[in-house]
Amino acid sequence: MKLAELKEALASRADLADWRISETRRKGAECYLIGDRPDLGRSIEARDCQVTVYVDQGGGETRSRGSASAAVHPTMGGRELAALLDRAAFAASKSRNPWYPIPGPAPASFAPPASGFEGRAPEAWSAELLAALYRAEGRAGAARVNSLELFLTRSERRVLNSRGVDAAWTSWSGTVELTVEAEGSAGEVELTDWLRFSEPDLARLEAEMAGRLEAVRDRAAAAPLPALAGLPLVLAKSEAEAILRWFFGNLDAARAYSKASPLVLGQSLHGAEAREGEYDRLDIRAEPGLPGAPASAPYDAEGFPLASLGCAEGGVARAFHGAPRYAHYLGLPPAGAHALFSVGPGSIPAAELRAAPGLEVAYFSDFDVDLDSGDFGGEIRLAYWNDGSRRIPVTGGSVTGSLFENRGLLRLSRETALAETMRGPEAILLPRVSVTAAK
Repeated sequence: MKLAELKEALASRADLADWRISETRRKGAECYLIGDRPDLGRSIEARDCQVTVYVDQGGGETRSRGSASAAVHPTMGGRELAALLDRAAFAASKSRNPWYPIPGPAPASFAPPASGFEGRAPEAWSAELLAALYRAEGRAGAARVNSLELFLTRSERRVLNSRGVDAAWTSWSGTVELTVEAEGSAGEVELTDWLRFSEPDLARLEAEMAGRLEAVRDRAAAAPLPALAGLPLVLAKSEAEAILRWFFGNLDAARAYSKASPLVLGQSLHGAEAREGEYDRLDIRAEPGLPGAPASAPYDAEGFPLASLGCAEGGVARAFHGAPRYAHYLGLPPAGAHALFSVGPGSIPAAELRAAPGLEVAYFSDFDVDLDSGDFGGEIRLAYWNDGSRRIPVTGGSVTGSLFENRGLLRLSRETALAETMRGPEAILLPRVSVTAAK
């Protein structure tokens, strides 16, 4: 099914008020290794196409709009497509939301630079990427790679709609899923983790793998977590991102419209009880792109152009990001649905945050931050307990806490780093947490 045929079929239907087509063409390479031995390698090529239809009902103040989406298979014929659109239109007619417009054509505000991967097929990069990932293993002593999966994909995306949008862009996405292992006094231990990237930064991949191998060595030597009370919690990488994403997620227009967000424009993110000098004020921006982040894009999924948007300045909420539909409901200028965000640096060096007595958790079995309640926690696989004189690897036990108890006391490092979807402080400190000792 060609796009021209799909557009013609959609435009011919009088029962549709609007429509959108989203197409992604992917070319990629996949490598699977056990230890350092290749187990499987293959190239992939795929096309995904989805259509969204909109059905309006009523008029004036009671005018409503419903939508439904369906996947269009490349081999579909005319009758199959007509039946699919019939089902989608029927489903959309049963959803009656307050009416909202879909985006019209607009120039891109952000032009992502071409990836360093561009110019060669994904499979042509496999040997270099794997060599960088395994280079650190030779310096890791008893730590080694148990298994590794490498995925590198070039995606061509295009969004068209009935209002004249025709947006297209290309992106690269790399993912490494890995398990590292080391021998300890109690036997062999493992850590499983992942890396995501969009540039052939071989030095970064080598350093990231070296960090995982060092961590599994520490995990093999870790002592059970003792009973600790009153110590602050230091988080970095994806866990710091998850904590700060609570603020970004609650600056979404959809959550503001549904009254699920506790954050209000013009008010402090840190709560009325926050006292000057006891916390670092958050500066948060919704970002269309971050160097090295695979989710960088000039448009959102609806074809709305994305630009950098100041959502919070000096700890005060200034703007909501999110799908244009909810900005329309709130009477605000549309900003688009951003996948990425940045958080400004704090006031304390990361080394100073880590040097004070406290607990830094490096790996959880699972770490969760509830967007509604602000509760967070997880079971510890590897942490470092600073007892005032030593930094001791520990394992077991768990950490729980509430962002509503910590947001007015949050401290951020001066140094920033890239996590999966955030450029922000390398480390953060939460002073009020509960720590349960290992059993």
